[in-house]
Amino acid sequence: MKKLIYLFTLLFIGLGSLCAQSSGSKTEPKMPRLNGHMFLSSTYLRSSFVCTSVQADLGFGSTSIITLPGIDIGEYNILAFSGQLMFFDVDAYYKQRFTPWLAMFISLKAAGRLGTDMSTIVVDGVNALSGGDIGWLIRIALTDRLNLSAAISLSSITGNFINVRGYFEELINNEPYPTITKTVPSMMAVLGLSGAYAFNPSYGLQANLAYGYGESLERGNTQGYFTAGVLGDLDFNPRRQVPIGLGLGYTLSSAPLIVMSDGGTANLFLVKISYTGSDDFELGLQFTYYNLQLSSVDEESFVTKTMLSFKFYF
Repeated sequence: MKKLIYLFTLLFIGLGSLCAQSSGSKTEPKMPRLNGHMFLSSTYLRSSFVCTSVQADLGFGSTSIITLPGIDIGEYNILAFSGQLMFFDVDAYYKQRFTPWLAMFISLKAAGRLGTDMSTIVVDGVNALSGGDIGWLIRIALTDRLNLSAAISLSSITGNFINVRGYFEELINNEPYPTITKTVPSMMAVLGLSGAYAFNPSYGLQANLAYGYGESLERGNTQGYFTAGVLGDLDFNPRRQVPIGLGLGYTLSSAPLIVMSDGGTANLFLVKISYTGSDDFELGLQFTYYNLQLSSVDEESFVTKTMLSFKFYF
C-alpha cells in the first residue's frame, strides 16, 4: 500500500508539471463564482471548483448526557456511569489548479473522542483517528449556472483506540491475549462526484456524492464507505450589501472520521454563517448536529459540534 501512495504522488508531480506548462496565462478571479454567486464551503462537502485554495477547520463538540450500561458480572454491574463525551476535529486541505479543468488536492485530518470525566474515559475509552488523502479533481461540465466535477483519490487513516471496558470484557471472556490499546491502519480508494448550481447572485446549491472501498478499522476486513450531502446557501451581499452568507445543509455518511467506527451511519444537519465581503478568503462558523451509534451505549447518541473554518484563495 505504501508503494501505491508513492506511485500516486509521483503521478501527481509529473502530470501536474506537464499541465502547468501547457496551461495558458489567462487571468481569472481567485474565488470561483457562477452567475455572480459566491458559494459557501463546508467541512463535510468537497467543492466542485477547479481552483487553488487552502482551507483549515477546527471543531469541538460534545454529546448530551448519556448512560453507559457497564458490564454484568454475576449479580453485579460494574463500570456503569452517566456523563458526556467530547469530540474534536482538525482538518487542513490544499488544492492546486493546473489547468481550467484539472486540479490536485491533499488533506490532513485528525478526529478524536473521549469522556469529559474519568468515569466516561474508563468506560468509553479514548478514540483517535488521523490520516489524509491525495487525489485529482477533474471538471466535467461548466456553464454560467452549473459546475460539475469528478474526483479520484487515495485515503489513508490510522485508528488509535484505548478501550478499558473492552479489556475487562476480554479478561472476563478468557481471551488469550487481552489488550487495552489497539492501532489499526487502513487505506481505501475513493471516487466522488460534486456539483454547484447558482439560481441567481444570491442563491446557490451544492451537492456531493462519494464512495470509498478498502481496508476497514477492523483488522483483516474490507468495507465500503459512502458520503452524500447537499448544501444550500444565501448570500446577502449582492442585493442588500451585507457581507454575510447563510448556509443550510444535510449529509449522510458512514466515513470513519465522522462515525469513529465501522458499520454505522450518521445524519448530519448543519448551519453555517460566513463573511462574504472578500474575493480572497472566506471566514465562517459552522454548527452541526448529528446522531451517532456508540459501541459502548445501547441507545443512539446525539452530538452538537461547532467548527471554525477559514479558506483562502490564491
